[in-house]
Amino acid sequence: MKAVTIDALRPGDQLAKPIIDAHGRILLQKEVIFTQKLINRLKDFNFRYVYIEDSLAEDIVPQNIIDEQLRVEAISKIRQTFKIFDQYNDKKHKQYMLERSVEDVQKTVNEIIDVVNNHDEILSIMSDIFMFDDYLYNHSVNVTVYTLVLARELNFSERQIEEIGIGAMLHDIGKMHVPKSIIDKPGKLSDMEFEVVKEHTTYGYEILKRFENIPQAIANCAYQHHERLDGSGYPLGLKEPNIHEYAKIMAVSDVFDAVTSNRVYRNAFLPHEGLEILYSGSGTQYSKEYIELFRKHISIYPNGSYVALSDGRKGIIASQTKVPDRPIIRILEEQAHEIQTSQVYDLNLASNPSVVITECNTTPS
Repeated sequence: MKAVTIDALRPGDQLAKPIIDAHGRILLQKEVIFTQKLINRLKDFNFRYVYIEDSLAEDIVPQNIIDEQLRVEAISKIRQTFKIFDQYNDKKHKQYMLERSVEDVQKTVNEIIDVVNNHDEILSIMSDIFMFDDYLYNHSVNVTVYTLVLARELNFSERQIEEIGIGAMLHDIGKMHVPKSIIDKPGKLSDMEFEVVKEHTTYGYEILKRFENIPQAIANCAYQHHERLDGSGYPLGLKEPNIHEYAKIMAVSDVFDAVTSNRVYRNAFLPHEGLEILYSGSGTQYSKEYIELFRKHISIYPNGSYVALSDGRKGIIASQTKVPDRPIIRILEEQAHEIQTSQVYDLNLASNPSVVITECNTTPS
């Protein structure tokens, strides 16, 4: 199977994996044949891409570390926790409900920790859920997985891994105090609006520090994940070494996922462009060590993605190598022409350093 953007879908394409929304509901079953009407409906719901059958990619299997069930469960717990602010006015009852909800978040974090610990190979978290209305929750799950992978590679203790996992899951909880009109604004924020958004770090810290059973380190994840090593971050403008270690790790995860996700006001950057953004701030804004760990252990181009290469060839990512941003590509096109089935071949980018991916999930010629 291969992943294609909604714009690349054509009537007659066959769905290879069920389409599931952020509530776990199956919207379209596997093997459905797409019509133009169905394609238009997916566009209306802001889905980014789907998996379709392809005779030249029958052996290609997506390797998502977080399966649909666990991702939906995690999103549900985050949504439940965040929504408490809208559902309850009584402060004591709200605090009680938050404490119960955070316990559920902790259980989900431990499930994700088990999954991460049981995967030694290059990890991929390509999501099957891409609806703008759920960006905040899906982002929180992605940041949690990225952060837990880095914590594992840093040989953190079990207690530290659980702490940073909970901190990552709840790092944006303060955004529930930011007006939805600002969070969902389709255009560029004004200076005043951006100042309001920046306050989510302080809001989140104030919420989490009220919990007796939550360590200060978890509250600091919400407070400091936008701080930068050179003091250019917010809300306090802290510099190294005054930024908590958890927050420095989360800064890398948070920025990468934010820039490589589609937003209402801009399209996503390609994964390698997201890495370039991090590297441009390596040692000044972000920890060089954590960027290198990210690059070595997380697959930024998952199996099934349709890509274009710098030399004009196009194909599908067939499998991973030990270098996450240099996968094996099944070449389907050369010089803007499809090649015959018998001539299809695999190209290992790890062995061809002069060739780079320039587009991902492009429309076949």
